[in-house]
Amino acid sequence: MRLFIGFDVGGTHIKHGVIDENGNELTSDEYDTPDDKETFKQKWKAVVEDYGKDHDIVGIGVSFPGHINHHTGEAAKAGALTFLDGVNLCALFGELTDLPVTAENDANCAALGERWRGAGTDYENFVCITIGTGIGGGIVMEGDLYRGSHYRAGEFGVLPVGNNGECMHEVASTSGLMKACSRALRLTEDEMPHGEELFKRMESDVHLREAIEEWAHFLSRGVYSVISMFDPQAVLIGGGISEQEKIYLLLDKYLQRFEEWEALKVPILPCELGNQAGRLGAVWLAKQKFARRA
Repeated sequence: MRLFIGFDVGGTHIKHGVIDENGNELTSDEYDTPDDKETFKQKWKAVVEDYGKDHDIVGIGVSFPGHINHHTGEAAKAGALTFLDGVNLCALFGELTDLPVTAENDANCAALGERWRGAGTDYENFVCITIGTGIGGGIVMEGDLYRGSHYRAGEFGVLPVGNNGECMHEVASTSGLMKACSRALRLTEDEMPHGEELFKRMESDVHLREAIEEWAHFLSRGVYSVISMFDPQAVLIGGGISEQEKIYLLLDKYLQRFEEWEALKVPILPCELGNQAGRLGAVWLAKQKFARRA
């Protein structure tokens, strides 16, 4: 059984694990994301070397924030890891290991992970919208990624959805939701309830309910725009908030207000793999690269 290392590089943590060619994760761990290039390289190399002591690794897949040219490995933008802006990731990782390495945008990797082992297994054409601090996305067409001519396809967060032209990043993300709810409750963000508790409280707090309803309305505008552009078989919602059942009821409520919704309507489903999706998608790409080299 061929084994791969999957990395999911985030602004706060870097998650990693050994994954076999069938998508089974044998071990996983994480460490804090370094603040500089040299420390980033040292810690990444140490993980690869440690895994290599106990496993026969044949390739590495890296899920990475920002705009990644999957042909060259260049990261025009590296998300929160600004110290890696403009760096060629394949060259960087090539200095640290002799194993073949693939690098791809994190939202694209999440979509591929769901395609391989999650909620997208039954679909050849779907869109994955990840809701977190910002809004990201991955587009799968005919079973493969659509990346766009500048490798920026799926940047759904820039869609204007607010009443005054605010983008999805600002008003439809989890951070946008928390800001709106903190204003409604007159609490600081540190004092705010999170997750399921927040959605429970909306039943008895009219101001909180109005804030969440408005957020869902903004999100529905973005979802509707994405569906109208790509005509997918389904839309998958990722991020921690995707586990809240009420958001799907709210989305349905507001999507039904669009005149063409009945014609465009497709299933809107939660992703199934959580934070494992990025690692799995990265390994799926590494597996394809290994097969071409063999």
